[in-house]
Amino acid sequence: MFVKKHGLSRTKIYKVWKSMRVKCYSGNKANHHKKGEIWICDEWKDDPVAFVEWAKQNGYQEGLQLVRKDKEDGYHPGNCAFLKIEEASKIHGMRYSRLYNIWTQMNQRCVNLNLEHYSSYGGRGISVCDEWKKFENFAEWAKKNGYKDGLTIDRIDVDGNYESSNCKWSTDVEQQRNKRNNHRVTINDVTKTVAEWAEISGVPYKTLQRRIYKGRKEEDLLAPVGTIYDHKYLIKINGVEKTMNAWAKGAGLPFSTVKRRYQRGLRGQDLLKKGRLISKKDDNQLSLDI
Repeated sequence: MFVKKHGLSRTKIYKVWKSMRVKCYSGNKANHHKKGEIWICDEWKDDPVAFVEWAKQNGYQEGLQLVRKDKEDGYHPGNCAFLKIEEASKIHGMRYSRLYNIWTQMNQRCVNLNLEHYSSYGGRGISVCDEWKKFENFAEWAKKNGYKDGLTIDRIDVDGNYESSNCKWSTDVEQQRNKRNNHRVTINDVTKTVAEWAEISGVPYKTLQRRIYKGRKEEDLLAPVGTIYDHKYLIKINGVEKTMNAWAKGAGLPFSTVKRRYQRGLRGQDLLKKGRLISKKDDNQLSLDI
């Protein structure tokens, strides 16, 4: 690799250069940056002397760490600097933040063929703009355009790309309203998306989704949280008010039995009696087979 001896083998700066080479070109690919995609400029690649001379002229001191300013770029004079370890970790300092996770998932949806939802994004030709391939650019846009915890990134045109002119920060309800495959529900001859019904009624979006999955219809979907459909419906028997679930447990009956009787019109102590519910076909009355 070298023709002349350089006399640097025992120095710490040589170890920095050697570590840089290992990360890019060692036989153990597990040590590589980004599976070998990061490179070292020709000036430094095989010449530790050239690297050491540059380092001494550009702030090298023992205890400092060699970092790349742009993590997508290689090792070369224009992209490298020596920083304290705590400063090096603050190049953007957000690797474990919610925003960084959003950025990562946004990119993965567009390029990772193994993701379950790839077909709805990258598979349809949706991509992330070149500017946002660098996290710092995305983070700067996010902070200037209303990002805060609880909001998610939303494309204004669902057939458009992830780019500043086509993205905004939305609540879950706003995001669901903008989906291509939005579920629409008709209640009292009025048709709206599930997200819109959630906003109007105050019933959480996920609660409405669960009720739809369970087959609830019309007004039942919008019943306040804590009703019969949430196993918490309050009913009064002999002046005492309890949830249906509590009455069922006290009587030693399955909740489903009490619920079914209630739906068929039984009230009071008839809800809690032992025995099988039967119907008299001649007068459509309900009685208990004790």
